[in-house]
Amino acid sequence: MVKLLILYYLNIKCTHGYEIQKFIQATGLDVWAKVKSGSIYYALSKMEKNGEVELYKEESNGSKVRKIYRITEKGKLELKTTIEQELNKPLMPTGTDKFIIPITFNRLDKEAAIEIINNHIKSLEETLDYWEYWKNIKISETTLELDKISFEMTISGIKDSIRWHKAAIEEYDDYIKYSQRLELMIKNVDFGEVEEKNNDVIADKEKIEMLREIILNNPEESKEALEELINLMGQNK
Repeated sequence: MVKLLILYYLNIKCTHGYEIQKFIQATGLDVWAKVKSGSIYYALSKMEKNGEVELYKEESNGSKVRKIYRITEKGKLELKTTIEQELNKPLMPTGTDKFIIPITFNRLDKEAAIEIINNHIKSLEETLDYWEYWKNIKISETTLELDKISFEMTISGIKDSIRWHKAAIEEYDDYIKYSQRLELMIKNVDFGEVEEKNNDVIADKEKIEMLREIILNNPEESKEALEELINLMGQNK
């Protein structure tokens, strides 16, 4: 996003990094794009090496010398490409690597893990306060609907994240048991032996999935299901 903002600005006029930084702050864009001043100068240097911007001139401002940059033809093309790429990205992620972490809970110290989660919840709650504060300042009767929705989606996403982490604490012991059953299945079953050679094997895969669900979610029936799964996997060797 830093690159897009720089190219956007330089496409309008030649300027230095400090002006771009002040523009981002003055317009409130820093609320959405966490842009630090250092990242602007780093990006400008990198973009200059890539030929997307070039040094136009240097201006003295007291004891400081400011580098004035201008966009190149390559930069104009990159601006268009970057905007199109950003436009094509989902507003909110549909998944995250963190979603799979609960299956590993039996490998963690429970007290230490819950302390980490609680600290993260505290951080999320502080972030929520920050966004609600800015929403109250920026949203009014004249605010465009798109801006209202942007704030609502951001705040809703943070609230959902808080709910997820609180549920992780509440169901921690359940996930430990789930993790243990999952490890037992992994130890006893060679899933590398499942091959899609014909319809019979595909049907076996459906049966394997059903047995897997029983093992993981129905402890009372897991022993029999595991034995049946091992036998079924042996037939596919």
